[in-house]
Amino acid sequence: MVNILKREIVITADGSSTIRLCEEDECYHSVNGALAESLHIFIYNGLKRFLAERESFGIPMPEYINILEVGLGTGLNCVLSAIESSKYNKLHFNYIALEKYPVTADELKSLNYENFLGSDYNSALKKIHSTTWGVKESILPNFTLTKIECDIKDLEGVALKKIIPDIDVVYFDAFSPNIQPELWSREIFEGIFSIMSRRAILITYSCRGSVKSALREAGFTVKRLKGPLGKRHITLATRPDTFLASFCL
Repeated sequence: MVNILKREIVITADGSSTIRLCEEDECYHSVNGALAESLHIFIYNGLKRFLAERESFGIPMPEYINILEVGLGTGLNCVLSAIESSKYNKLHFNYIALEKYPVTADELKSLNYENFLGSDYNSALKKIHSTTWGVKESILPNFTLTKIECDIKDLEGVALKKIIPDIDVVYFDAFSPNIQPELWSREIFEGIFSIMSRRAILITYSCRGSVKSALREAGFTVKRLKGPLGKRHITLATRPDTFLASFCL
């Protein structure tokens, strides 16, 4: 079980901050660079990859794109996605984030993302953390957020599909398999598979063999991608019928 009582703010190699679980010695982001890691994995190889592949294959852009984040954490992935959304005037971003252990107000004040994002998007980050749980709220003109205070394992099967249908991009950013192995199981990935749209993708920082095996057993096609600084590889998973499948190993 994750210890939510003993956490501390630490500065990573690129100067951006993250949170460390003291007893488990596990950080929310890479110590080699929190901002760099989030950009590389979830924005460049997640959201931007999904949008770019649609464009390159001549597939019409949808009116809405639904993003599911498993593990809101500090909100860094969410605010970076909001920044990316500002580049698309005619596309609405619907962001759903699961988080069982929300950051505290004091922790939020101690994060230094304003130094990297600017005051406007720092205000968006504060709004991300202040929105009411379970309520869909606007963060930017074309970016809405719904936060759900739970683990992904609490939303298995029918409940998951009713609450979060037709997901296009999944950021699987839960605590590592060392800390919460139950969140990286075939059953969890089967539940996610069942709510994904036809051309959806799942991106995660973990490239552990057991994780890739669980993804394949759940029906995904899996590809190993180059990781950010300090990490050799990350994992991209797609439905077998998606246009990305032919690129997967």
